[in-house]
Amino acid sequence: MLKANTDIVRLDGAEKHFGAVRALNGVDFHVGAGECVGLVGHNGAGKSTLMHMVAGTLRPDGGQIAVRGNQEAGYSVARALELGIRCVFQELSLCPNLSVAENTRIN
Repeated sequence: MLKANTDIVRLDGAEKHFGAVRALNGVDFHVGAGECVGLVGHNGAGKSTLMHMVAGTLRPDGGQIAVRGNQEAGYSVARALELGIRCVFQELSLCPNLSVAENTRIN
């Protein structure tokens, strides 16, 4: 069983650039066991970029990713899924015929 203060996911010094655009510059982010985190910010603040790193769909240009205290080299979507990491991105409608709960379970 995880201790209450154990980080499930931790990004330290996360950086991401898209050409000349710096989307993230040394961001520290962590989610502890039992926590629910919401990200709020202006368009272009880097929220989606950060979540794409957590989901493994984007690799950071700098910084480190750890899951349950283990540093992850070569972190990817497959590795995130293997570790039980899921991310539900904001969309206007994923599957309008399904309930909110059913939409969160789509793989």
